[in-house]
Amino acid sequence: MFLTPEEIKQQTRDLWRSCFQCSDEYLDIFFEEKYTDRNSLTVRQDGRVVAAVQLQPYRMTFYGLVVSAGYLTGLCVAPEWRGRGLAAQLLREAHRRLYQQGAVLSFLLPAGEEQRKFFESPVHGAYWTSVFRTEAEMEDKGEEEPRIEVMRPEEWGNDLYVYYRQGYYTDFMLHPSENDFFAALRLCDLENGYVLVARRKRSIKGICLAVVETDGRCILRSILVSAPSVKSMFVRYLKQHAGVDHVWARVPIPGGLPASQSYGMARVVNAERFLRGVLAAHPDFQIHIGVDGDLDVPENNGYYRIQDGRLDITDSKPESIVTSGGLAAMFIGAQPTYMEMMLDE
Repeated sequence: MFLTPEEIKQQTRDLWRSCFQCSDEYLDIFFEEKYTDRNSLTVRQDGRVVAAVQLQPYRMTFYGLVVSAGYLTGLCVAPEWRGRGLAAQLLREAHRRLYQQGAVLSFLLPAGEEQRKFFESPVHGAYWTSVFRTEAEMEDKGEEEPRIEVMRPEEWGNDLYVYYRQGYYTDFMLHPSENDFFAALRLCDLENGYVLVARRKRSIKGICLAVVETDGRCILRSILVSAPSVKSMFVRYLKQHAGVDHVWARVPIPGGLPASQSYGMARVVNAERFLRGVLAAHPDFQIHIGVDGDLDVPENNGYYRIQDGRLDITDSKPESIVTSGGLAAMFIGAQPTYMEMMLDE
């Protein structure tokens, strides 16, 4: 039975509701701001969507380059259709599409340790945990910035996203689109959070998103400021208006540090392009490594040598052989990698 794009969208939304227990308000935000027909992958049986995933494109800064990456979200299968390999089918299709589009990496955010083990399986993409965070208390150093006012605006203009996009540039970051940005603001507002803007007259000097979570802690979801003093002003505002003594943030850090907490998972979808990016940033870098076990993009399986400013695919077997997820973790996991405004809170 033929389904129109609008019918597929509505059925996917209904499947999300049954699988994730999402509120209608959350579903409104996602399906109005982030869902697109071209990014929706589904399995349909007898005119019904029985499995779905969203494959969302992202710009990523990577060793000083801007590369294409994908973010997988909303993978779900109707209960009566589970155990038939439909999730693996959708993931394979997503990885093939990313490879054909020239993407370098694929990311996702597991809901817990059970899902983390699920995605580590070769049949589900061989993802590895590659993004880590830690919790840090934000200090109010008592600083003031003359003529700057912190406000909680009732309406959000496009100038907020312009400020965010122009000011938030760091290496190893998935950069939110305009739709991602405003969806995150809407979700923060839905959860009675604080969307704060610091202005000097009409000029924006900072943006902050914060929510008091169910354990009573105030957590910064994102913050961008023009000066450290503006950060202090945001922290002071939240302490006063949210009625809290402390404000925390979940800060990206390298995975090898003792305080690191597992967050995002990644896998390489084009090993040659990925390694050429590493080489472009570090011409003196040397490595001999193999990739094996990639069931979805077998083109990645092989032996790679970076030496003397060259990348060669060789027949010489290296001592170190990793999965596509392991290759991502080797390089991404050693960096503080930013994934913000993903609607996963």
